[in-house]
Amino acid sequence: MSGWNFRELASFIEYKAALQGVPVIYVDPKETSKTCPKCGNVSRYNRKKQGWFKCTKCGYQSDADRVGAINIAARALDALGA
Repeated sequence: MSGWNFRELASFIEYKAALQGVPVIYVDPKETSKTCPKCGNVSRYNRKKQGWFKCTKCGYQSDADRVGAINIAARALDALGA
């Protein structure tokens, strides 16, 4: 799998999701790990440490990957109109 390009991986995910009736939603990941999921503040200073997120505006803190995942999920829900 490590030799797959992103298009191949996306095609595989789309195929498997279709078999199970699961929708695949593409969202723009830009700035998702620098955006506070609580207040919406976007700043490169929210990520002073590689793996940790701390909002410079409201003080929210969490693992940086978790913050990115929360923001991606929120964008997907917005795309669905949920």
